[in-house]
Formats: sequence, structure tokens, C-alpha cells
Amino acid sequence: MVTPTVAAADLLDLAGDDAQRRFAEEATSFLNSQLPQRPPSTEGWGVGDERLALFHETSDAEERAEAQAAKQWQRTRWDAGFGWITGPVEFGGRGLSPDYEALYRRIESAFAVPDMSPLRIGIGTVGPAIVGSGTAEQIQRYVMPLYRGDTVACQLFSEPSAGSDLAGVRTRGVAVAGGWRLTGQKVWTSNAQFADIGLALVRTDPAAPKHRGLTMFVVEMAAPGVEVRPLRQMTGGASFTEVFLDEVSVAHDAVVGEVGGGWTVATRALAGERKAVGDRTHEVTDRAIALLGELARRTGRDGDPLVRQQWSRVYAQLRIARFQQQRIQAIPESQLTGAERAIDKLLVSSNLRALGDLAAAILGQELVVNTGQWGTFGWTKWIMGGFGYRIAGGTEEILKTMLAERALMLPRESR
Repeated sequence: MVTPTVAAADLLDLAGDDAQRRFAEEATSFLNSQLPQRPPSTEGWGVGDERLALFHETSDAEERAEAQAAKQWQRTRWDAGFGWITGPVEFGGRGLSPDYEALYRRIESAFAVPDMSPLRIGIGTVGPAIVGSGTAEQIQRYVMPLYRGDTVACQLFSEPSAGSDLAGVRTRGVAVAGGWRLTGQKVWTSNAQFADIGLALVRTDPAAPKHRGLTMFVVEMAAPGVEVRPLRQMTGGASFTEVFLDEVSVAHDAVVGEVGGGWTVATRALAGERKAVGDRTHEVTDRAIALLGELARRTGRDGDPLVRQQWSRVYAQLRIARFQQQRIQAIPESQLTGAERAIDKLLVSSNLRALGDLAAAILGQELVVNTGQWGTFGWTKWIMGGFGYRIAGGTEEILKTMLAERALMLPRESR
């Protein structure tokens, strides 16, 4: 038994009503029985890893070990009733609204939880897409194991010639006796090296309009014909992979939704991806702004009025992003148009860039000189990683065009 170290009253204050308070009491009791408290951001200044890389910089063996730790904690969550808080009761979920999920995440963030990155695509993107478009049997076969921590999923969408223009995918699916045969290449895939399943967008009717000739499949990543290769990024790590599908056989019941209806499933998955991008970065950005405040104090820049003004502006932007997310959580998922998640994602990428700019303003030339001093040169990885978030979940330019045309009803861009 771990000695409780988190003040229960502080965590219970996060609850909005009596029902949430009872839920928060249950969550706090569970977490206190399992994990120690996470130390404040600035308490361990100069000790251990700076944790400023926005993408993984670990080896393949380390990533696999992280995946195992994440799966083990997810199993512990599931057994305690916190594995799928918003999930349907008939599939092992608690059937609660998204604000309970958000409340649990905020409470859990006070504890030393393992890095859950390896499971986020499955839980945040693949799972919701299958729940929204798949059959009850597919939810039992593919989704419940994701939330139980039994399996890991990846997303097989982007291709060398189809990134933001996702409907232009060229990976082809040919109907054969008993199922389908898939051939093509996917790129910028996270988790593929240790994933059990992949959600693949495939062109099954090349004669149809490009948005209508697509079908979504669940691919077993251990199937013959699936090859995964790592991609080295400019930060030095290899968080992404490219996946080659060479005549990979899938059964008919691996089709999610209707044949030719893959674009509908894809848009649901992308909404989940943009939501996940927003959800997972709030804890990271909260820590970052606290570290930058401490960095300004330790470097004597906290007295500079321009630095103080810039820090305050970034802090306000982070609050706005969180309030935007809370506003969306109050809207039923069925009423969301897609614009809300796009705004979420744009705020995230903008704030990551603003935090990097603030680090540069505080450090000056020390940002680009590796003196070995803790909390300085490490911000270069943050800045380089921020470029990736401007692309992930749809490039900023594509999303801004979408918002202009579909939300603001401005004239369409010339095609």
C-alpha cells in the first residue's frame, strides 16, 4: 500500500457536483492506493530528465518497455472501473459523460502515472472510430482489448502522396474469396513497431469519386505481408514508421462500416485524433509554462518587462485552449461539426510554438549552445518537435482553410 500523499480536499475541489464529488473520492482513493504523488514541476529542478522532447527519443527496446508499462497500468485502471469511463456499459465501460473522463485525467495527473503515449492512438482514435462505425462484434473483438490494456493499435492513414489530402490514398484493396487483399504504403505511423492492430484507409473502388471509393479495414500487424520500418526525425528519435502492405489478406468482417464508406469512418477517427492531440498536451504545456517561469527566475529574466509580458500572454493562451476544450466537452459528440476539434488542434500547435518562442526569449544564445546546464539547450527539442504538431492531425493550412470555408462560410478557395 502506497501512503497517501495527495491532499484529498484539493483534488475533490475539481468536482462540479455531488455525483462528480463521489466519483472524485473513488478515483482519489484508487490512485492513492496505487501510486505516489508526482512532484511539482519546479521541485526537482536540475534533477533527472528535462522531458522537453515532444516526440519520443527512446530506443526501440525502451519504447517496447514503455508500452508494456502502459498496458499494465491500463489493466489496473480497467479492473478498478476507470479503464473506459465514457464507454458503453454493455462493453465494460461506465457510461459516464466526457466531463467525468476529464475529471479523472486531472486527478490522475497529480500522480506518477506511467507514460501512456503507446496507448493513446488506440484509445483516442482507433477505438472511438470503431465504436462509432463498427459492429458490436468488432467492438468486443478490437475495442474492448484496447481499453483493457491487452492490445495496442496504430493508424494507417497517411501515405507519401496523401497526407493532408487524405482522400487521395492509393493503397488498394482487391476483393478475393473470403475477404480482401491489401497492397500499398503508409507513412508517419506511430506505434506500428509494437502495435497489434492497425486501422487502415484503403481505396477499394478506383473508378468512384475519391471520397467514395474508400473502405476502412482493421489489419492484424503480425499478418504475412506487413513490414514496418522506422523513420528517423530531425530530433534524433524514431517515433514514426513507414508500413508496407504486400498482398496482406484480411477477412470480410475486418471492414469497419460499409464498403465504400471509409471516408465517414476516417473523419470520425480524425476528430478523435485532434481531440487526443488537445487532451494530451494540456498537462505537457502546463508543466512547460511552470518550468519557463522558474527558468526566468533562475536566469534573472523575470524582471524584464518584455519577458514578463510574453510569459503572461502565453499563459493566457494556454488557459484559453483549456477553456475551449472544456466548452467542447459540454457538447454531445453527435452535435459536433468537426470545426471544434480543428480549433482545438490549431490552439495546441500555436501554443507549442509560443512556448518555444518564450524559451528563446528567456535564454537568448544559450538556447543553441549545449553547455550541459539543465533546462536550457533541451528546449531545442521542444522547438523542433513543435514543427511536427503543426502537421499531425492535419496541417495548419488545411485546417484553417476548412474553418474558413465550412465554419465562417467564406468563399471557397479556387480549385
